[in-house]
Amino acid sequence: MRKLAICIILIIVTQLSACSSPNPIQATINDTNEQLETNLITVKQPSEIDDDKNNKTIYLTFDDGPSSATNEILDTLKLFHVKATFFMLEPKMRQSPEIVKRIVEEGHAVALHGVTHNKNRFYRSEQSALDEMNQAQKTLEKITGISSVLIRTPYGSVPYLTDSFRKVLSDNGYKLWDWNVDSSDWSISSKDYIKTTISQIQKLEKYDVTPIVLMHDLPETAKHLTKLLTSLTNDGYVPKKIEADMEPYNFNCYDRCRRVNVES
Repeated sequence: MRKLAICIILIIVTQLSACSSPNPIQATINDTNEQLETNLITVKQPSEIDDDKNNKTIYLTFDDGPSSATNEILDTLKLFHVKATFFMLEPKMRQSPEIVKRIVEEGHAVALHGVTHNKNRFYRSEQSALDEMNQAQKTLEKITGISSVLIRTPYGSVPYLTDSFRKVLSDNGYKLWDWNVDSSDWSISSKDYIKTTISQIQKLEKYDVTPIVLMHDLPETAKHLTKLLTSLTNDGYVPKKIEADMEPYNFNCYDRCRRVNVES
C-alpha cells in the first residue's frame, strides 16, 4: 500500500512538472522570432544611410542633357539609391520630355543650362543671358509643371559672366552654380574620367570641402558611372541633389571676368 502511494505521488509530480515546464519546441520558435525581429530592426534602409553622421555629402551634376544616355544614368543612380542634379538645355528638354519627367519623378533636381550653349549668343548681353534662362524655364514648366531657380551658364561663370550679368540673373531669382571638380568626361576617353574625378575629390577632402562634380549626359559617362559610384560609396560618400535654398558655389571673377568679344 505504501509503495502504491509513493508511485501515485511520483506520477502527480511528473505531470505537474510537465505542465509548468515550457515546451522546448515553442521556446526555440520564440527565440528565433525574437532574433528575426532584432535583425529587422538593425538593418539600415537607404534613407537611414543618408542620415549617417559618418557619411560625406557629394553633389553630382550632369550638363547638356537630357540625351540618349540619360536613362542609363538614371538607372544607375536608382540602383545606388542616390540623387543628382541635371542642368538641362531647352532644346534637349523639348526633344526628350519623357526623360525630363522621369528625372522629376525619381526625385532628382532639375536645373537650367540655357538654350544655345553658344558663348557669342548667350553672353551677347545681360538680356540675352536672361532670355535664354527664361525660355528654358518656360519649357521646363510646360513639361513638368514645376520651375527651378538653379542655373549653370555655358562653360561656367568664368570668364564671361561679369558682375553685371550676375546681378541681372540674381535679381530675377536665379541661383548660379559652378563646380569644384571637373570630371573632363567630355574630353577624356573611356573610363579615365573616373581617375581624374576621384583624384580631385581626394584633394578637396583634405580641406574638408564638399565636392560638386561636373559631368555630362554622355554614353561613356553613363557606361562607367557604376564604377564611380561604387568607389564613392566605399569611401563613405552619399551623392545628393542640390536644393533651391542652398548657398550656391560660384567661381570668383577676380581679374578674370570680361565681356565676350562678339564679332559683328
